[in-house]
Amino acid sequence: MGILRGLILKLFARSCGFPVTIHEKVRFTDGAQTIEIGNWVTILCHTQIQENVKLGEKIFIGKYCDIGKNIVIEDTVTLADYVTLLGNTHDYNDPENRSGELYSPGRKVIGKGAWIGYRAIVLPQVRYIGRGSIIGDGSVVTKDVQDHTIVAGNPAKVIGVLSHSQEK
Repeated sequence: MGILRGLILKLFARSCGFPVTIHEKVRFTDGAQTIEIGNWVTILCHTQIQENVKLGEKIFIGKYCDIGKNIVIEDTVTLADYVTLLGNTHDYNDPENRSGELYSPGRKVIGKGAWIGYRAIVLPQVRYIGRGSIIGDGSVVTKDVQDHTIVAGNPAKVIGVLSHSQEK
């Protein structure tokens, strides 16, 4: 049934690879016309994806994830359950309109081979999660993460650096 949903998505998305497995109750909140999906993508149930999202190849997105606007997820990325990638924010510098209209501060890139742990939150001001990096479970990422780095905590801090000799 999930692959059938992927085939139906091919009719509406900007581009959609194969096989794409989409479980029940996945929502494309602003329509699928601005979504690009590569080959071998799996999206589990109750996930919400907003506009202008590009998913590379061999992506796994867990249950109850929220993927905001203007996000690029490169190849072989894993998002555990309940991950939130915020794409929008409020203009909190405007004292008359702090809770006003949302805007996107720009494109957010999740680098190739990154792994984002259970219930991690990546805030809107973060523009880059590095290639081969790991975000620990429950972390709140407030700053860009360098390639091959392990971060964890609230706010997330560097707790390790990984070898990248295997990267192709």
